[in-house]
Amino acid sequence: MPPFFPNAMMELYSYNQSTGEYTEWGEPLPEYTLRDEVEVDFQPISAKSSMEEFGKILQDTYVVYMSIDTEIYDTDLIVIDGVKYSVIGSIEVWNHIIHHKRMTIQKQRKQ
Repeated sequence: MPPFFPNAMMELYSYNQSTGEYTEWGEPLPEYTLRDEVEVDFQPISAKSSMEEFGKILQDTYVVYMSIDTEIYDTDLIVIDGVKYSVIGSIEVWNHIIHHKRMTIQKQRKQ
């Protein structure tokens, strides 16, 4: 059961090795496979929180709270409402009164 107030479905895509295809710059194209869909609490990060955590204001940055049982990695591709996000930093595990995981994500610029 997700903590707080679940308000979005998050799709988790696992990173796989290259597809054998390359970008126009010769870099291998990564491949992602849908692994799970999880109900989460998805909130924009405030400018104050951004300054406290990163020392600068980050745009298109969100914090996500999820069940402690969610299997998630910092290399996963996150998709919420059709928008792609990347994990910033590490996924935090909170084993306090409400057991949950917390992560900060940022919208990917290239779609």
